[in-house]
Amino acid sequence: MPASPGPTPPPPTIDQANAAIRDFMRARSGRALRPAERVEYERLLRLWAEAMRAELTTAA
Repeated sequence: MPASPGPTPPPPTIDQANAAIRDFMRARSGRALRPAERVEYERLLRLWAEAMRAELTTAA
């Protein structure tokens, strides 16, 4: 029997998302991103946007 998916984890906080983006970019020393790195950067940006939406929803 296949395992059922667990509950979806909550989105990161804005501070966590910002820290992840800063750490990611700092590790690249300001150089241009490679294609695979661009994909990861875009994923991090989506997490940040999700965190922003969650905060706005909570605030409203």
